Formats: sequence, C-alpha cells, structure tokens
Amino acid sequence: MQLRVLQALNKWEKKDFDYGSVDCCQFAGFIVKELTGKDYLADFNYNSEEDAYSIIKSNGDLEDTVSTVLGEPTEDIDSIPDGSPVILKLPSGQLLGVKLSKEAVCLTQKGFIRMPSEYIAAGWILCHQ
Repeated sequence: MQLRVLQALNKWEKKDFDYGSVDCCQFAGFIVKELTGKDYLADFNYNSEEDAYSIIKSNGDLEDTVSTVLGEPTEDIDSIPDGSPVILKLPSGQLLGVKLSKEAVCLTQKGFIRMPSEYIAAGWILCHQ
C-alpha cells in the first residue's frame, strides 16, 4: 500500500495553495480518490478561505466536518492503514492529511509537511492494505 500512496503523491500537481482546489482537504481527498476510486469531496464545494472556515465552524471543527462526510473516525489510531485520511492536531490548529508509515503527510499554505504519528488525533479507515 505504501507504494500506491507514494504513486498517488507523485500524481498530485504542485500548485499554489488555494482554498477549494489546492488545500489540505482537497489534497487528502485526491489521495483517497486515487486509492479507492471514490470521490468523497464531490458534494463538498467552497471557493475561499472564508467559505472553508464557515463550513468548518458550522460543523464544530475540522474533525467534525470530515466526520459528516466519512462517518465516525476509528478509535484505534494504530490500525489506520497508509493512505487513509487523518486529522492532525498541531499548535497552529487542525490539518487534514493522509497516513504514510509512521507519519502523516499534509499540505499547508507553505507546502507539504510530514509529521510524526503522535500528532494524529483521528483517522478514518477507507484504504485497505
């Protein structure tokens, strides 16, 4: 599975960060679609930072928002397979990324980051090994 995740990461076109097309949610959605064939973001439209934060706030936080699309996250963080969407809790806030080995890969306004798995606060098992 790790090879498939890396192949999907390589397909992601590097572009300037843009809410609604090139952000952490769109990135995670792209990877999951590459791995599963399912577009979980088809009905999830926003075009600005204000729109994105309005949607998030209306659901509570980013984890709650993702849960409206993917269902409840797994309680066993260690069982989350590579390529699955994960929420990271950082001092700066929450980010959506994908699990990769003992890390998570996320897209930020400054580019990709890899964070150790201890920052993973929630995850959804959508990609099977």
